[in-house]
Amino acid sequence: MEVLALYNITEPIVIFSFFNNWYDEKASEMKVITKVEFSDRNPLVIKFVRENRHPHNTIENQSIFSEYLRSHGVLTAKRYMSGENYCVKYELNNMLVDVTVEDYLGEEIKAIDTKLAYKIGQLMGKIHSISEKGNCHIGANTIFNVVGYNEVIGFDSFVELGESKKIDPVMYKKIKTLYIAKLNKIKLSWDGLPRYATQGDISINNLSFVGEEIGIFDYNIAGDETLVGDMVLEGLLTANEMDLSNGLTDKDRPELFNSFYKGYISERPLTEGEQNILNEIYIVSSALWFTKIQYNENSLTKLLERNEYDKVDILLQEIYDTLCQDNCQFFVWFDPIIIHNMFKKQIKNI
Repeated sequence: MEVLALYNITEPIVIFSFFNNWYDEKASEMKVITKVEFSDRNPLVIKFVRENRHPHNTIENQSIFSEYLRSHGVLTAKRYMSGENYCVKYELNNMLVDVTVEDYLGEEIKAIDTKLAYKIGQLMGKIHSISEKGNCHIGANTIFNVVGYNEVIGFDSFVELGESKKIDPVMYKKIKTLYIAKLNKIKLSWDGLPRYATQGDISINNLSFVGEEIGIFDYNIAGDETLVGDMVLEGLLTANEMDLSNGLTDKDRPELFNSFYKGYISERPLTEGEQNILNEIYIVSSALWFTKIQYNENSLTKLLERNEYDKVDILLQEIYDTLCQDNCQFFVWFDPIIIHNMFKKQIKNI
């Protein structure tokens, strides 16, 4: 293939297949992700991208970050260079696209259990720690900003339901007021929290087993994010939305987040500032989690569609009760900073 020659890869291709083949003629955008296999070397993944939200410089910086993590012990797909760059321009079907080439790391993980959740938390903690120590920045945002744009908190959808008078107006106002108050508290300390480059999407769809170790790939939405917020939102995504291993049910999902969190702090203990705001971040994120509001079979939206108003009232009360919480017990017992401070107070009182 001509494009591989740009990366000094000349071995003949044996098998060629697609992971993604998307094209929007109206927007003049495309994303094509292919896997190429050879007879005498490991498979490669070639990405052809033309998207306004993923400009050339961002893709290059994402590649640099990926390689930095790999050089510091994170098992991630090796990126190949063409000259001095990882990302090159290439004309495909009369369209100028951005191209990257990387190793194929293996099939994505299909289901999760508590042991795996712990390992994923460890991996994120390691990535965050390396990024923080290396002062890594990509110059782009992720989709997991607790106080800004994110795709996993359903507050806006909840407000639409409330403003359209579809739910009890008294409970709607109480929930909205409490949510905004807690969010404003988070905002007061937000700018002082550690913010560095992150992988941006640590779901099992972007993870694979390499022996007993977890490998990570796909940095297409990697960017700079406040680390504690990234941990909570992606931890909730891992716990709430991934397919479950045999024997687990939805009742086990809180324990999955618990395991994820313990794995994370085993690699990167939170700063005092992060610890001080951790509960509020978790509470506002979990209370109005997007699938709870809009997508799950028993979400607020689905219950309203089925006129199951008794269940609507129960769910609204659950959301309100979550927002009323002052702390989450597993944070208290498992975070080393909290434990350290508890011992300091005990010694002081002796």
